[in-house]
Amino acid sequence: MSNINNQTQDLYSIELVQDLDQEDAATVSGGALYISTGYNGSGSEIGLGKGYTSLGGYNNKVSWYKVTGYKGWYAYTGKNYTGQRYYLKGNSQGNLGGNANNNFESVLPA
Repeated sequence: MSNINNQTQDLYSIELVQDLDQEDAATVSGGALYISTGYNGSGSEIGLGKGYTSLGGYNNKVSWYKVTGYKGWYAYTGKNYTGQRYYLKGNSQGNLGGNANNNFESVLPA
């Protein structure tokens, strides 16, 4: 007969286990959106892991994007997910052209 230790251990007492906020969790799981003010990611860049009703200082300045992981994102030309909607495919990156270039104000994971 074997001796099995049935003692439970609190998850947070295990070394290297910690709470992640929603944005960090999305980034770790591969669902982040990176945006930049310059082509090919050359400008000011920020990584996003959740939806934003306004991109703040990045409003109407985004020229490049990168989506990590399989999940896509929606980008909108208006604040609060309004205006024209663009789909940014998972595992993709590229420069924005036409009406999309310098025209995003809010983003949301698909």
